[in-house]
Amino acid sequence: MPKPLFVIKKEIHELVDRPDTIPPPETELSVPTLHKAAFHGPAGEFVTALDPHTEADPVAVLIHVLAVFGVAVGREPHMVVDGSRHGTNEFAVTVGASGKARKGTAEARAKETFFLADSEFMGKRVKGGLSSGEGLIYQVRDPVETFNPRDGLWSVSDPGEEDKRLLALEQEFGGVLRAIERDGNTLSAILRMAWDGSKLSPLTKGNRIEASNAHIGMVGHITKDELLRRFSDTEAASGLGNRILWIYSRRSKLLPEGGMFDRQIYFGEKFRCILEWAKTVGEMKRSESFRKVWAQAYPSLTAGGQGLTGILTNRQEAHALRLSMIYALLDRSDTIDVRHLKAALAITDYVRETVEWIFGRKTGDPTADKILECLKTGEKTQTEIYLLFEKHKSSEEIERAIKSLVDSGRVSSRAEKTTGRPRSFWFLNV
Repeated sequence: MPKPLFVIKKEIHELVDRPDTIPPPETELSVPTLHKAAFHGPAGEFVTALDPHTEADPVAVLIHVLAVFGVAVGREPHMVVDGSRHGTNEFAVTVGASGKARKGTAEARAKETFFLADSEFMGKRVKGGLSSGEGLIYQVRDPVETFNPRDGLWSVSDPGEEDKRLLALEQEFGGVLRAIERDGNTLSAILRMAWDGSKLSPLTKGNRIEASNAHIGMVGHITKDELLRRFSDTEAASGLGNRILWIYSRRSKLLPEGGMFDRQIYFGEKFRCILEWAKTVGEMKRSESFRKVWAQAYPSLTAGGQGLTGILTNRQEAHALRLSMIYALLDRSDTIDVRHLKAALAITDYVRETVEWIFGRKTGDPTADKILECLKTGEKTQTEIYLLFEKHKSSEEIERAIKSLVDSGRVSSRAEKTTGRPRSFWFLNV
């Protein structure tokens, strides 16, 4: 059985020297908090300098900086772990109240600074409007050759896209989820392949468009209510959800007059110099101090968790590795060290807290989740649980869901004597 989530969190917190303030597993969870270790290096320096001059959440600004840099640096910096190649491309989605969380402000602050650092990339390779897998591939497509039967020669009919970097900025990530819901849409599958760094080929027969060596990242914004409404259990299980860094975002302060940040040119030039160097880095190395802490963190990162939270956070080790590489490159280092890992672990820890904040204790199983929701109002008899589904679920399916809840320690039962067979009552464990 996987470790309880609060145990996994405690182990990760200790590795980043975080005070143990984890609530008991059954208490109501507070909003996520980010450990200061995440504000390491030039990215943290930028966020700290900007913070007094913006209402944007420092966490949201930080994740935008890391994501933009990770794509702008290109495909060359990478690591190979157990045969899998990991680049610095990341997917992140900030989650907060519409118009109040200042998610767009965080994006704008990062964009305007990186435009000074790499105007070619920001001007041509940052796009929005994801709607289909084929459309995504087209933006990073390979050259296409066409055979002319008249002269028996091949010629280039489409030169393709030379710059394989692409950052998708989706201010309405709900639109992406709506597109994914459409029958036959390949966007989810192609996004998963893009995060993995695989060759992109549409699943449609006869479509010759494909893309190799693409380096694609994504940052989206959505409200908690829409995410709960749009994000299906299927997408969680398919693996798209755990390829995303879910980031809780809220307005950090009130600035009626706005801010007067005057260090954009300084940071733009700083990031430009770092990018020029980082683009020349190939396979990255790991320091001995990194290896030691990584060995300590790895069991917890890979342990998984229960329910939907476990499903959505079961790629934490891959995210930690990619974020560590980004922090190292920002330090102009081709070797990731323990300080880079601790910064990365602080973010993956925050992601886990965000997923808990969004989805609570959902299991990812609609039948089990409906039973849990029902039991929140008090204990129920076996018959009442069966009636809950109005004959739309078989007794076998309901019994399977109950057993999974019992096995995970979510619910228990008690028997009450009657003149006939004992009556079973089910209740939530506290």
